[in-house]
Amino acid sequence: MMKKMDISTILASAIHESKNQVGTLLYQLQGLKDSLENKDGNQTKITLIEESLKKLNDEWVEYLYLYRLASDGYELHVDTFLMEEFLDDQVFALQPSATAKNLKLDYQCDASLTGIFDERLMTAVVSTAVYNALRFAKSKIVITAKMDENFLVIAVEDDGNGFNPAEESEDNLLDSNTGLGLYFAELSANAHIARETKGFIKKESSVNLGGASLCIYLPQ
Repeated sequence: MMKKMDISTILASAIHESKNQVGTLLYQLQGLKDSLENKDGNQTKITLIEESLKKLNDEWVEYLYLYRLASDGYELHVDTFLMEEFLDDQVFALQPSATAKNLKLDYQCDASLTGIFDERLMTAVVSTAVYNALRFAKSKIVITAKMDENFLVIAVEDDGNGFNPAEESEDNLLDSNTGLGLYFAELSANAHIARETKGFIKKESSVNLGGASLCIYLPQ
């Protein structure tokens, strides 16, 4: 007789399988792109499909991490990173998605700034925040990093209309992908603890761009 499985384990397995399927589709789509000439009118359509699949793939990664964080099944792996290199990597990976929407994506930080954090989690958090900003930005998104007292602050800012006050309440937190993404960002920040101080997030207005700013505070 088969052992009864917990529904959360089944969901995690299903998400993992779906992520693998998306990965296969991306591989096949890249082969199709390579077979077409650069001037082929279908290139743009294929690129849009490809970016949508990449976003879906990143969302599956987020859901897997979210499950592990919520069930205390995630083991944090922290290291020290040069922030300029980390942010450059994020922009490089997400640039095609921004370009597909005719948006500019850039980063700003001090060249000597370093930070201690879990790279896998923060990569997922930044990509989730950027994908959300892509929905609302008018022309530009900037990822920044700085020190604020004993916290490393990574922020994703855009020049859209800012956060909707109607979405601020706890009741609306999980009503949209934005809410789920914020919950994931919060759990990821909370998982970072230094000197008994937990990380946290803040939703603010972007001083530089005038839109929304999601700030992730990580204790150092």
